[in-house]
Amino acid sequence: MTNIDTSIFKAYDIRGIYPTQIDAALVYKIAQAYAEFLNPKVVVIGHDMRLSGEEFSQAAINGLVDAGVEVIDIGLVSTDQLYFAAATLPVDGGIQITASHNPKEFGGLKLVREKGRPISGDSGIYQIRDLVISNFKFQISKEKGRVEKKDISEDYFKHVLSKFDIKNFKPFKVVANPNFGMANVAIEKLKNKLPVEFVEVLNGCLDGNFPKGRPDPLVPENRGETIEAIKKLKPDLGVAWDADADRCFFFDEQGQFVTPAYINALLAGYYLKKNPGAKILHDTRVVRVIDAVVKENGGESVLNKAGHSFIKERMIKDNIVFGCETSGHYYFKDNFYLDNGLFPFLAVLDILSQEKRPFSEVLRPLREEFYISEEKNFKFKNPNIIEDIKKQYSDAEIDNVDGYDFNYPDWRFNVRKSNTENLLRLNVEAGSGELLKKKFDEVSALIERLK
Repeated sequence: MTNIDTSIFKAYDIRGIYPTQIDAALVYKIAQAYAEFLNPKVVVIGHDMRLSGEEFSQAAINGLVDAGVEVIDIGLVSTDQLYFAAATLPVDGGIQITASHNPKEFGGLKLVREKGRPISGDSGIYQIRDLVISNFKFQISKEKGRVEKKDISEDYFKHVLSKFDIKNFKPFKVVANPNFGMANVAIEKLKNKLPVEFVEVLNGCLDGNFPKGRPDPLVPENRGETIEAIKKLKPDLGVAWDADADRCFFFDEQGQFVTPAYINALLAGYYLKKNPGAKILHDTRVVRVIDAVVKENGGESVLNKAGHSFIKERMIKDNIVFGCETSGHYYFKDNFYLDNGLFPFLAVLDILSQEKRPFSEVLRPLREEFYISEEKNFKFKNPNIIEDIKKQYSDAEIDNVDGYDFNYPDWRFNVRKSNTENLLRLNVEAGSGELLKKKFDEVSALIERLK
């Protein structure tokens, strides 16, 4: 690939359309630039079920080996498993071949350094980009690295299950939707280890074609068949994952999607009961519900910029037991401060086992007191749009931890520019459904005028 589209180097990973924006030859170069940047001796590599997965994985392995780097190839794995391998094996970094929840046309890489610490835009991706597009000559080492194949599956699932008292789990019935992704492997492993029954596994095979569209449960139109199955089969809960299984989403027993902010709050309370007085980290998009639960349980809220690199570093620095984002990412001290898509599923099973009430009843107090909008995205051209919004809401208490928060006594909203696209993201919270609709419509209309 001679003309490199530098837009594939994102804030948190490398992602592009295959093979026009990213192909095996470019992945080879990226792997060599990664080796030049990080100077690792040993790197672990995995890939998910994407159509480009095996080809890109081999290209990355070749690039590292030619640079003299030893490679541990863990094969077909979820992103969580790659993180686990990078945190527990004697390696200096890791590469996961994935494009996360993007459509089938995409391929990409997630890069980490030692202990699974992310390499993001602010910590190396852009330096790696500059190496790739410069005249840097990638020398083939006289001593090529060796490749060791390793299966970390049993160690990974043993680690995950060891963090929960699964013998006390109730025999719940679960509808699951892995979206043709890597959570299928997890479900097969968990079936015989948990006292729960997966009464329906939708899209229950690995298929990088994603025949039903983009594998992202956070997109409202992607929830329909999960809701339909729940209403038909009447399980105790529903759960869905994105393609690489690092994000987890829930539905109550009535089929209602559970806004991730409510799960954030439930898990905050859960981990505070285990760790009294601990710090809980969350992003700025939705804050009132989790702040209330943290305060009620005697913990300390830590507000932080979104993005796994920012969150993981802050959690390590401040010894934080649990962190969360409104996007469905959850981070755990028990998991080397890394995010994981199985921990929240098991934690919710534990919560429901202790509560002995239907999921909807556990959620009712939160849903009746804290009203939360779906995130809305706006394409914009106005470079001064944030300043223009600030002028309209100058009487608010304004914070700018991540984007801008506009706080009022009975409602608030957050606007933030996307790190990867020319989008403005809006989230609104209020103390009643009526006020939420009024303010959501009001702010949306303003942005439409200003954009």
